[in-house]
Amino acid sequence: MIAVDVALYATLRKYRPDGEKRGTFRMQVADGATVAEILAALSIPSAQSKLIFVNNVGRDEGHVLNGDERVAIFPPIAGG
Repeated sequence: MIAVDVALYATLRKYRPDGEKRGTFRMQVADGATVAEILAALSIPSAQSKLIFVNNVGRDEGHVLNGDERVAIFPPIAGG
């Protein structure tokens, strides 16, 4: 198992397992887990994750995590 810090933004905050609305939380995942596995574990529909950053670098759902990383997930944002 490895640990990652996860930050969910805007409408994705409702998927936090601890019910909090702000900040990051620590999550344990299997060695070799991908961002997609984090989304699945948190029951976040794939269509709801528009931007994903791992340690401030844009990544996709297939990115393999190494542990002690920060994963930030943003929903699609409209506006203008």
